[in-house]
Amino acid sequence: MKHLAIIFFVFLALNAFPQDDPSVTKKDLVDKLLDSLWVNPTSFFNKSDTNWRLLCDNLQHVDMGRLNQITATIYTDSIAGIKNESSSSDGFLGSLNRKSNDKRVKKFNKKLRDDFADKTRFPNHKIVLVEGDSWFEYPLFLKDITDNLMKQENLAVNSIASGGDWAANMVASGEYQGRYMHIKPDVFIMSGGGNDLLENERLTTLISGSPIPEDSPFLNDYREYVVLRQNNQPVPMCNAGFCPIQYQAFEDSMPVYTAHLDAALLNKIVNGRRYLNKDFYRFLVSFKLEYKILFESLRKMDSVHFDSLKIITQGYDYANPNSRRRFGIQLFIKNGIWLKGPLEKLGITDSYTQESIITALIFDFNEMLIELGKEYPNIYHVDVRGFTRYLENLRNKRPGRYWYDELHPTARVFAEISETYVAIINGSIPQNQRVVNVIDFYRESGNNKVH
Repeated sequence: MKHLAIIFFVFLALNAFPQDDPSVTKKDLVDKLLDSLWVNPTSFFNKSDTNWRLLCDNLQHVDMGRLNQITATIYTDSIAGIKNESSSSDGFLGSLNRKSNDKRVKKFNKKLRDDFADKTRFPNHKIVLVEGDSWFEYPLFLKDITDNLMKQENLAVNSIASGGDWAANMVASGEYQGRYMHIKPDVFIMSGGGNDLLENERLTTLISGSPIPEDSPFLNDYREYVVLRQNNQPVPMCNAGFCPIQYQAFEDSMPVYTAHLDAALLNKIVNGRRYLNKDFYRFLVSFKLEYKILFESLRKMDSVHFDSLKIITQGYDYANPNSRRRFGIQLFIKNGIWLKGPLEKLGITDSYTQESIITALIFDFNEMLIELGKEYPNIYHVDVRGFTRYLENLRNKRPGRYWYDELHPTARVFAEISETYVAIINGSIPQNQRVVNVIDFYRESGNNKVH
């Protein structure tokens, strides 16, 4: 039945109304653009892409229910819409989230006493609003990033993050809007997308059963794209099957750029890219649109202060497919259900291939957020990619030692990551540095030592 849904969207996309047709409403145009997003996500990747610019110009006409219909076809055989199955507010996990956030709200309110927010008396004090998932709300057992931010004397942190929450749910519920207007934060932190991709074995839908051949011309272009992006060169994102980059402009410098990278990591990313299918890139663009809607809603609510608001995003570390269990919440939730289990169901049992796929997925997810951040002068991206493995190598620990489970580093690593957030919030990062690599920050801060 899924092929019928595909035919349906192809028909709509191919019969989109011309942009200059006076009978076409803005809503009609947006609906057709959303259909095109599903059929051809590659035309929405970069800020210069015509379809992306058109969508951004008409963002107020995007219907979240309509967007959910688009993403529904990735996982279901119908176009009836996707059910929000986030577990963040239900059952045992929901109870833990509520109790944890209640405690955090009390600490926040207590800190606001004695004129904490008086900028004339305390110019270095900052109010921080956190919306996100389990990287910022891991109830019990594991000290997350929010826990570490709350230890800072000059920060009052108000968190509505919930373990297990979806980015789609965060945007659709709009809880962040009410909290934002109530506390008028100096900093807004957003973390979301992991659960949307991985909950209920969704990963199986995003992986191709027929990987791209190793000698594919696209894969060769993708390798050079990874090299250039990792060297902070101003090149557009590769899309699902084409890299729109004039490589001859970088030909002389490519050997130098390549020499600066970890060859094993580069090979792992490129190998993993062989397995990511078009559905993953459809989903990636839907995330980009959801984040865009969220950011623009903040601008609409508080246009006067929006430009001075610091917004911080993050795209996770290269996760660690495994089924090892530790003491803690894993007594209730079996480790391996998000990554390793779904990959094995697809017949991918080799550990290197499993790690490669997740590494490529996390790489492109981060690149999407970095590309979106280029559209704003006040968005910072915390690039955590590879940091956990870096610490393991630095301290001669076995691979995986600093992972609490498949998706979360240990509390010790979270504490190290949090220092980057503190530096961004307090303004000790150069103002023009919008992407902050945690490994580089760690080295430059003099922490590059074994302990």
